[in-house]
Amino acid sequence: MAYQSFIDRLIGQSGIVIQTVPGLGVGAGVVKVAGQVWSAETEWPESLPPDTTIMVVGRLGLVLSVLPERG
Repeated sequence: MAYQSFIDRLIGQSGIVIQTVPGLGVGAGVVKVAGQVWSAETEWPESLPPDTTIMVVGRLGLVLSVLPERG
């Protein structure tokens, strides 16, 4: 079994936007995932406002890549 860091284990988990995540990767916002606060960016075309439910789809260093969770 390969070692997975804590941050890598966040991929696939849901969270919530705390501070707006600007759309199209033009800046970082703040999300809460697994009880912790993280910087996050999105390639989604629209900004993700506070209280939006998100899913972690990747990371670059300590910045999470997120998309809105639909459904």
